Amino acid sequence: MDHRGIVRRARMVLAGAAVVWAGASYASLPPALAQAVARGAHIFKEDSFGSQVRPVASAASAFANMGHSHRRVGFMTCAACHVGGGLTRGQLPDGRSIPSLRNAAAVFPRYSAKSHRIVTLEDQIRHCVKDGIKGRPPSYRGATMVDLVSYLKSLAFGRRMRIGGAFH
Repeated sequence: MDHRGIVRRARMVLAGAAVVWAGASYASLPPALAQAVARGAHIFKEDSFGSQVRPVASAASAFANMGHSHRRVGFMTCAACHVGGGLTRGQLPDGRSIPSLRNAAAVFPRYSAKSHRIVTLEDQIRHCVKDGIKGRPPSYRGATMVDLVSYLKSLAFGRRMRIGGAFH
């Protein structure tokens, strides 16, 4: 696939995940990075990480918001809680609201008073997959993690870095 094909594919995948890149041009991305962002959007939307947990009704509606029909709702994915590709406020299965991921990459690392340690974006992804999705977390340096981090960082494009700051 040539550079234009890669960029076109990245745009289609990201549009399907309801992602708006704050006016940034995909053509300005190196092809390998555009592919990583597109793969990360796909993983975010589709990968259950081996989970055998089915989303609850409120999480199932997140799949509908992502272009899934309820018949296709399978197992938990990132999109089950983080609706609209992570661009809007989400909801946990227990009904608690969670912030959008628009600036998640801009506020990590963060200090966790609960665990008394510094938490990186990769740590948070692994926590969500293990404890939220009930799946097998991606390895820290594996391709899946690189793609997910690339996708989440694309959501924060143009945002001010606020390490340890609040989600918006």
